Amino acid sequence: MRIVFLLFAFTLTSCAYRADQESTKGQVRDITEAVYASVSIRPETTYHPQASRSGIIEEIFIKEGDLVEKGDALFQLSISSTIGNRLTNAQINLGEAKANFLGKNNLLRNIETEIESVRQQLALDSINLARQQRLWNQNIGKKIDLDRASRTYQATLSQLRVLEYNHSQSQRSLENNYRKAVSLVAAEREQVSDFTIAAKMDGRVYRIHKEIGELISPQEQFAEIGSADSFLIEMDIDEVDITRISLGDTVVIALEAYPNEVFTAQVNEISPMKDELTQTFRVESQFIRTPEKLYHGLSGEASIIADQRQQALIIPTEYLLDGNRVLTTAGEVQVKTGVKNMEFVEILSGIDSSTVILKPDPQ
Repeated sequence: MRIVFLLFAFTLTSCAYRADQESTKGQVRDITEAVYASVSIRPETTYHPQASRSGIIEEIFIKEGDLVEKGDALFQLSISSTIGNRLTNAQINLGEAKANFLGKNNLLRNIETEIESVRQQLALDSINLARQQRLWNQNIGKKIDLDRASRTYQATLSQLRVLEYNHSQSQRSLENNYRKAVSLVAAEREQVSDFTIAAKMDGRVYRIHKEIGELISPQEQFAEIGSADSFLIEMDIDEVDITRISLGDTVVIALEAYPNEVFTAQVNEISPMKDELTQTFRVESQFIRTPEKLYHGLSGEASIIADQRQQALIIPTEYLLDGNRVLTTAGEVQVKTGVKNMEFVEILSGIDSSTVILKPDPQ
């Protein structure tokens, strides 16, 4: 009997509550569940120009904040005398090859002049041979004159064929020499162009890492160039929250640079891999209405709208006990929860709007 009495007394004590204990009832209202994160603004597209070879920076053609176009020169490396001399020699050889092949007094022109002269002689020899042949056919001419005219014609014809062959061979040789010279100059110019680093995209120069006179290697970044008018919002989301957001979710942004304004964005990319260093997932979104001015590195806070309920039964989050329980005047009750945020939690079942809920004593 003593044991039963003690159990009964314990039960009464556990169900009792103080008269001054804070209490509340569930309210029916809209509730929004959001995932909070810090944000950083960066250009939508960025790249870091690098040299293709090691060298000393001789000249820098840009400064931070400049707008550049694709192909604009960014910086110049010093060119060794060996490479410069090779290009000069290649250009001299090209000039000579071009003059020999395409110049007014090139070798082909001389051969062509000689060919024209021989062709004229061949026409005369042909006329003389035909005349001697007619005389011989009329038994007027002499055989010796016909043979002489025939030998002269054949000799001139042979001379013409030799000249035409020489012309063909010379043309082929001069053309090949010219093409080789052109290719060599192009190759040497490409070598020299490696010393001038050009922009690979239109954009703005956000940062320059090097100065004139410094050594730069192919592994080092010279600068950071990014899109000038298109920006992304970067957010790092804790792994406990990452499953609560989805592509297309609305994001409410508050930027430090715009203290009196709120902007909206939309989630457009969720990294599939956790960053082991920060233990977070990278999430990107784009502005629906872009602020008037944006700068690389602006910071602020974001609320990603994960879920919303209309006319839901909610209670203050601080009234919810561990294990989804609430303390009522009748004792602890198990409830089923839905959407929650830092202030309120949706109650799907277990209590209704008439249930008095007691605020747990702080432990």
